[in-house]
Amino acid sequence: MMGDIWREDDGGLAITVAKEWCSHIVFADTWPDWFSQRQQPRFLIADARLDHWVDEVAARINVKASHRVQLSEESKALAQVYEIYEWLGKAGASRDAMVVALGGGVCTDLVGYAASTYLRGVAWAAVPTTLLAQVDAAIGGKVGVNTPWGKNLVGSFHLPELVAIDSRFLSTLPLRQWRAGIGEIVKSALLVGGWLYDALDQLSLKEGEVGDWELVIKACAKIKVDMVNRDLYEAGPRMFLNLGHTIGHALENLLGYGTLTHGEAVGLGTLAALRLSERLLGLSEQVRWKIRDWLGHWGLPVTMPVVEFSQIWEQLHRDKKSRASGLTWVLLERVGEPRLVPNIEPELVRDVLEELRV
Repeated sequence: MMGDIWREDDGGLAITVAKEWCSHIVFADTWPDWFSQRQQPRFLIADARLDHWVDEVAARINVKASHRVQLSEESKALAQVYEIYEWLGKAGASRDAMVVALGGGVCTDLVGYAASTYLRGVAWAAVPTTLLAQVDAAIGGKVGVNTPWGKNLVGSFHLPELVAIDSRFLSTLPLRQWRAGIGEIVKSALLVGGWLYDALDQLSLKEGEVGDWELVIKACAKIKVDMVNRDLYEAGPRMFLNLGHTIGHALENLLGYGTLTHGEAVGLGTLAALRLSERLLGLSEQVRWKIRDWLGHWGLPVTMPVVEFSQIWEQLHRDKKSRASGLTWVLLERVGEPRLVPNIEPELVRDVLEELRV
């Protein structure tokens, strides 16, 4: 039972760690102190939209050089990795360098992958500035880029030495960027249940206010740390973190990046996974209706877009989670009790997607 691996302890947060694979995480604005204890030359690569943060961060961690990149899901590709290689080379980054990524999930994916392959691998640190990156994308060491035939299909496992979760960065996020991370928070709540699941009933989104979300953000980050510590290479329990992503990634790819944010796509994918769970595992339909209410309350879509099922089915089998033996789905028996279910019949998937279009 997933709820057994994570708990609230004496009013605080605690996780049970099986292996110390995962990077060091700091949940405070004191994270620059971590850098002051290390001697590596630091090279900052930042999302160009973060001008209001770049100079401050560069000064606080004493970087040798900084570089701004224009980022989007469409540009998260090997061509942009080559540009980073070129800049690192000209800036004098050597094998003892540390690359620091400042930005959202696109930035940490891209920069982490460049760090994993430059000079056969240099150290890196993540300073995530979006909700999606703080609760999921920057944590766990899965880094990579998109290809014309699918999302994140070229990549590697390369753990950052630090992930700095600083809520100050979230105070400037527009609401749609908040919504981009909501799907991952809902996923975590479904996987572990308990107070985290109950807490989401009480939360509202207001631009510029982190407030009550801060404890939830910390909880989701620690849940992912625990799962990565148990299964770095996604051969077992870490696969549970793909709840909602099977259909979600297919929708992102088919509709084009930007039509749906990642959180919106994962939210819709989660509704599909819950409906499949009702049909195959007897999950109460009340869970799905609760999640639908949450998503609607926070301004995320709750009806499946009209996409040809043949296109979705083809996209599902291009996904990096697909195996030679078929596609494995993450479903729920109950909140806090996920199951891996292989090879669901296409007719059932098609029926469920059609049901969710209304």
